Amino acid sequence: MATFYHNSIGQINPSCNLKITPRNSQVKSRICYAVSEVQVQTLKGFRDIPPEEALKRGRVVSLLKSVFKSYGFVPLETPTLEYAEILEGKYGSEADKLIYKFKDRGGRMVALRYDQTIPLARYVAQNRRSLVFPFKRYQIASVFRAEKPQAGRLREFTQIDIDTVGTSSTLADAEIVATTITALQLLGVPDFKVMINDRAIFGNLPLGAIQTLDKLEKIGREATIAELDRKGFDGRKVLKEAAAKEPTAALKEIFRFLEQFGFDRKLWEFDPLLARGLDYYTGAIFEVKISKQKTSLAGGGRYDNLIGIFLGEKIPATGISFGLDRLMAVVPEKTYRDIPFQPRVLVTVFSPELLNYSIRLFDQVQGQGIETELYLDPTAKLDKQLKYADRKGIPLVLIVGPEEARANRVTLKNLKERTQQTLPMELALKNLAQ
Repeated sequence: MATFYHNSIGQINPSCNLKITPRNSQVKSRICYAVSEVQVQTLKGFRDIPPEEALKRGRVVSLLKSVFKSYGFVPLETPTLEYAEILEGKYGSEADKLIYKFKDRGGRMVALRYDQTIPLARYVAQNRRSLVFPFKRYQIASVFRAEKPQAGRLREFTQIDIDTVGTSSTLADAEIVATTITALQLLGVPDFKVMINDRAIFGNLPLGAIQTLDKLEKIGREATIAELDRKGFDGRKVLKEAAAKEPTAALKEIFRFLEQFGFDRKLWEFDPLLARGLDYYTGAIFEVKISKQKTSLAGGGRYDNLIGIFLGEKIPATGISFGLDRLMAVVPEKTYRDIPFQPRVLVTVFSPELLNYSIRLFDQVQGQGIETELYLDPTAKLDKQLKYADRKGIPLVLIVGPEEARANRVTLKNLKERTQQTLPMELALKNLAQ
């Protein structure tokens, strides 16, 4: 049974005996609380991201943002919740089943963000008079899908989007691909290739058939043919005809632009069987593939009719989305190897009387751009503070006792190398900055 003092919050255990216990020269009532019977666990399909992993993800996101900004994309943030009717009917019947929907306290049907494309469309429709077109934005946020949890597939995950709205130019499509290639090169992702196709390749083929073609790499050729046959198509004929197609005029322009951007031809490839299952694509489509992996790293394309459904007019757009988890799985360690997963320095507090001195020292060290932590319990013994630094992997510790304070000196202890030296304050700060 857990025991807390009277200012704690919890459910009182009526069977607990009350006692009067002195503490810090004050008399306080000691009250027992019942231990909760709630099982402590994350919701199925959701997960925690521990600090070390979060730091790695932050490094990757920071590099991605630098690339997006260099191509002129600006950040946008949209709400996690939308009116359900905004999202419904935009992704196709299969995807619609995966939207988290519920009634809020005001009786409104709302839904968790399924992706970032429809919220972008809604934003543009609401703000079109104040936007400068082409409007180029990036967004990095969680999306939610009520899928069956399994390895590599969660119900909440981080999605990274870049989109250009307001132009039909194939140069915009090429720029999306160029930005993607630049980002992956900066991250050091090996063996990637951007596969490119045009929905026009499939002519009047219904969406149901296109969605089956989208499964080709996942389920294999024979299973794809069988599913097409079950849907009333001649599976072998559909595959054969699509595979024989040549690049459309729009694709040829995109390829020419990519060459003019200076990208090696091995970084992108025409794939006449690339389908992309969502029903809002209208032109060029893209997927990033990694050698020897069946799943795609990123995907997107042109969707010229989607935003217009909120306005009753055509507003062209193109873009691509990355899944951060899949991206993290292929980013090499060297990309974030030098990220400090903890502060480099711990400033100890020798005694409560020297606390102000330690705070000033902490401010000086941190002011030099050094990752620094101040120990927060002035009454803790020095040995406990050193153990704290060691457990957190903090290599350097600064100690200022009465003698050091009088002489304006500081003891610098290196826990990793098991050395220490007492130095003038200015020299110690200079050594830390190196």
